[in-house]
Amino acid sequence: MRGLFSVMLALFLLMPAAIQAQQGTNPGTFSAIKMDQDVVDHVLTEGNDIFVKVHQDYWGAEFIVKISNENMASYRNWLNGSLEYPTQVYRSNQKGKQGYTYRINTGAKYVEYWTGGKMVLHLMRGQ
Repeated sequence: MRGLFSVMLALFLLMPAAIQAQQGTNPGTFSAIKMDQDVVDHVLTEGNDIFVKVHQDYWGAEFIVKISNENMASYRNWLNGSLEYPTQVYRSNQKGKQGYTYRINTGAKYVEYWTGGKMVLHLMRGQ
């Protein structure tokens, strides 16, 4: 029994991060390349709209969103001309979005969410 546990633990630790990041998520037209499950609970997409549910410990944090058509490169400007778009967490019960970041609308292939200087979510739009 102990040997079986050791083998299972070793296999779990060797799984690619992308597979682990997708567990428990429902990103719709996006798939999670990376998801820090200590910060992100769930991803909700509605067309080009993205809402990210974060743990309550992060409801006061600012999230920076970056978009690109290439993986981790050639960031695109938002409509305001900036490469980074700050967003906060919605704190009202209206429409059941409490605990989700404000809506991000983009047609970009890759979307990154950063907080505290680290990337906590990396999404890729499906084909």
